[in-house]
Amino acid sequence: MKSSVFQYPYSKVFRRTQDVLHKMGLRITGIDARKGTINAERGFSIRKPKYKIDLVVEEMENHNTRVTVNGVLLSQIFFQRDFNAEICESEILEVLSTAI
Repeated sequence: MKSSVFQYPYSKVFRRTQDVLHKMGLRITGIDARKGTINAERGFSIRKPKYKIDLVVEEMENHNTRVTVNGVLLSQIFFQRDFNAEICESEILEVLSTAI
């Protein structure tokens, strides 16, 4: 479970997070702006495994917003290269930080 803090209002970070997930090839399966949750998944490909992620976007003090990757569930097939859930979490937060 990794998180990043952004110095932007909640609405902007929530909207940008959705955009970034879509650009990364993830399909958003569930979204709740009141609770600040986003669920997304990517299907199987030859080189990358299927995975599902749960993100929590929460407003903090002074217009800061925290994005937390709650969980990454990987489904691999034997011929796909190995993926680590922590690396996957880091990649998502890195792409998000450059986009915001």
